[in-house]
Amino acid sequence: MAVTIYDIAQRTGYSPPTVSKALNNQPDIGKATRLKISAVAAEMGYVPNQGAKTLVTRKSWLIGVIFQEIDVNLGIEHPLFNGIMDSFKKRIEQEGYELIFIARNLGQRKMSYLDHCRYRGVDGVLILNSDSFDDEVLEVVGSDVPSVSANIVYEETTTVTCQNTEPSIEAVRFLFGLGHRRIAHIAGPLNAKASAGLERREGYFQGLKACGIPYDERLLYVAEHWTEPCGAEALYRFRQLADPPTAVFCSSDLLALGVYSAARTLGLELPRDLSVLSFDDNYVARYLNPGLTTYRQDRVVLGRISAEQLVRRINGQACEKRIQVPVQLIERGSCQRLVPASANSSTQ
Repeated sequence: MAVTIYDIAQRTGYSPPTVSKALNNQPDIGKATRLKISAVAAEMGYVPNQGAKTLVTRKSWLIGVIFQEIDVNLGIEHPLFNGIMDSFKKRIEQEGYELIFIARNLGQRKMSYLDHCRYRGVDGVLILNSDSFDDEVLEVVGSDVPSVSANIVYEETTTVTCQNTEPSIEAVRFLFGLGHRRIAHIAGPLNAKASAGLERREGYFQGLKACGIPYDERLLYVAEHWTEPCGAEALYRFRQLADPPTAVFCSSDLLALGVYSAARTLGLELPRDLSVLSFDDNYVARYLNPGLTTYRQDRVVLGRISAEQLVRRINGQACEKRIQVPVQLIERGSCQRLVPASANSSTQ
């Protein structure tokens, strides 16, 4: 027979209401009592009844996930969103919640995201979305359903992203320190809500200014999508210039992959003919030849903070509007010091 709270109460000596409150993390139960009851419950193999838990706490203990990935068509395999969601899941489950995906339909019945959230009675929603102007997502964000976004910056809720501007300034300085003066930038799609492309481009501008490099509009390519073909197209355009760049800073590793592909087609050797610096540190970055120098987004921290902020919103606690997680430069083999032409000729 299934273990009940009455069995745990008999074993621990606490009353059934106290056991129930402890197992549901109610604030009026001391930490030592809660730990003792939880330990005995685990030892006895207690599995909480979701219906009873809902009645006691007046929560569904369900967290909805709105997942949309329209740029690179990788779906759940998206290297950034996948990592964030995995970390989010691990942290939110520690709080006793379960995840469900929120779709635009239920069986044959069409419904909006908000309707689905209300139908399921979710306590909160994680938004992993690449379409910042989706009306149904905006409806959820503007509703009374607690939410957190891990990509798009919404004024109505909390957004958790990595730092974008400062690392991009540092990227230009890094390449400048290697002797590069013709530094190009492949920007991601420019969108005030999906801030990565816009903020990384702004960092590029500030980096040029900090290094005393005049801005050359020919060395900026704004990608329509975060995809390899856009990165390749950018390099093809740059190489048509009479004075092409010696280094390129890409807004994402996927754009950098396109640069690698185009470089092979053009017969360029990286980093001898072109240094490449990027952003994300997707799993493929270390396996490229040469390995890609890139800024690592900490997906584990992004997911964990998103979960913790959502729990705070569910509990009616104050939350920050925008949280930016630091990134780390991972140096590999795609950047090298620019050797002056005079030095080349002296060695011949």
